[in-house]
Amino acid sequence: MVNDLGVIIVAGGSSRRFGGGNKLLLELDGIPVFCHSIRTFLPYAAQMAVVAPAGELETFRLLAEQFLPGNGARFVPGGAFRSASVQAGLRALEMNTGIVAVHDAARPLADGKLLLSLIERAREVGGAIPGKPVTDTLKRSDDSGLLCGTVDRDHLWRVETPQVFSAERLCAAYQLNPATDFTDDAGALSAAGFSCAIVSAPAPNPKITFAGDFAEVARLLAERHGSES
Repeated sequence: MVNDLGVIIVAGGSSRRFGGGNKLLLELDGIPVFCHSIRTFLPYAAQMAVVAPAGELETFRLLAEQFLPGNGARFVPGGAFRSASVQAGLRALEMNTGIVAVHDAARPLADGKLLLSLIERAREVGGAIPGKPVTDTLKRSDDSGLLCGTVDRDHLWRVETPQVFSAERLCAAYQLNPATDFTDDAGALSAAGFSCAIVSAPAPNPKITFAGDFAEVARLLAERHGSES
């Protein structure tokens, strides 16, 4: 356990782009998708909050207890947008000091090794997020769809979670911009003028957004089990 670590599992999305119900409740390798993140990070967390849709909060809590008995996580209802849900998680943790990790439950393949490397870097600079360098060619278009330039991909990253921060700085960042819906928590930190580092994360850590993503994550998980056997 990391004695000053609080973990927020963000599971409050609508799954609108996925279709066919809440993707986080689907069974993946024998347990619901959202339970993978709880199981992975629970051994490291002094506190954990799971932020779920208000109408499904009890379903999430009961499933977590069924598949991960005695998990000790606090289940709280999410807000109207992602940043509001993260703030609900921060209030549930009641942390003003220490380290906070925020993770999207739709990324069930993140691992403890990644978390520890991010914690180490966050202690140095106040925040650290994982990512992968952009390798595709990037083009810019005009309003009519005609190409008008190539984007320099140097120093560009595809960002993932968990994202790890000084609890004091993350709380201060959201106090400055409580109603802004940042696409990730590093955006809130940057908007408040705080530094944040990016850490290269080579292992697969995809997000389940569309129905096809679920099959890909299941395949990667099977490959991981195969390499461990």
